[in-house]
Amino acid sequence: MDARYARALNHPLRAKILAVLGERAASPVDLEPVLGVPLSNISYHFRELEKFGLIEAVEQRQIRGALKTTYRASARMWLDQDAWDALGQEAKTGISIAAVTETIERARNAIERGTFDKRPDRWVMNRRMDLDEEGWAKVASLIGELNERLEAVEEEVANRKSDPAERFGATVSVLSYESP
Repeated sequence: MDARYARALNHPLRAKILAVLGERAASPVDLEPVLGVPLSNISYHFRELEKFGLIEAVEQRQIRGALKTTYRASARMWLDQDAWDALGQEAKTGISIAAVTETIERARNAIERGTFDKRPDRWVMNRRMDLDEEGWAKVASLIGELNERLEAVEEEVANRKSDPAERFGATVSVLSYESP
């Protein structure tokens, strides 16, 4: 999967499309106003993502004589270090911008809808640290472990509450970066 992601995401627009399709099903037409890119470009990148097996068609409808196909991500986006290293700098920058933009948009949406501060045990953490290479490696390892534990929690919940109506959406954002 990582090699497919690395090849597929060598264009930053594909990373943006995949991020949206990881959250909801959409067609190229649906994403045109969101992405601000010509429909022909979006459609091309949808075909590329489908070719790499990263998205799948979930619905087709006839609308005014045209066939509208709606897609969703077929897997979660996760790149290991080798896959990340295989990406070009433009793709890395595009993915990073898309990820940070998504983090900000999710937080803003939760604030506007009144869910951000709904729970007293929610966290907002921005912590400036002074590290050396060994300390940085420990922080990176902790975040990797956190991701694995979060995946296990999500799987436990899905097994415990098989009906999606019994669950609610939650976003966990952890940022780790060298400060300027």
